[in-house]
Amino acid sequence: MENFEIIFTEKQIQERTKELAETLYKVYKNEEVIFVCTLKGAVFFTCDLLKKYPGDAILEFIKISSYSGEESTGRIKLNLDIKKENIENKHVVIVEDIVDTGRSLKYLHDYIMNMNPKSLATCALLDKKMKRIVPIDPDYVGFEVDDLFVIGYGLDYDQRYRNLPYIGAKIKKLLSIQLKCCSSYKNVILY
Repeated sequence: MENFEIIFTEKQIQERTKELAETLYKVYKNEEVIFVCTLKGAVFFTCDLLKKYPGDAILEFIKISSYSGEESTGRIKLNLDIKKENIENKHVVIVEDIVDTGRSLKYLHDYIMNMNPKSLATCALLDKKMKRIVPIDPDYVGFEVDDLFVIGYGLDYDQRYRNLPYIGAKIKKLLSIQLKCCSSYKNVILY
């Protein structure tokens, strides 16, 4: 895998996931919690989070899409729904892989709030605050990440690389190419 470097190791991810599970358990203690995993990206994180969560947990899945390649389309499409009776009057935690623009998280938050949960919290493995367009922040965050394109541990590039046990970021290689232009030289950055 060229042009990617590891930014969070498997060990770092597992340690932080355990901390998040313990924090969530302190909030909900012995109450039943519905964890809503957003497919496909949050699957690895949700599974590891639930394996480390000592309380009463039920797993639900929802699938939305808003990406094409490396870019968000800005449009959210609901591909797999959950039933209102599974959410109504229950504690719910939405589990996301990454929050960047905030559009997906806001969509999910509002959508599930319309199902009348007892409480609603959000938990994201990664938070990319500098890309935020919609004013929403996850309640629980694994790691903050710079404006990098990330893959691994559920995060993909055109459905590939989800199976990596770590999180990698696309690095920008600086290639200095001199072009003669108007009798001066300029450096050009290639990605």
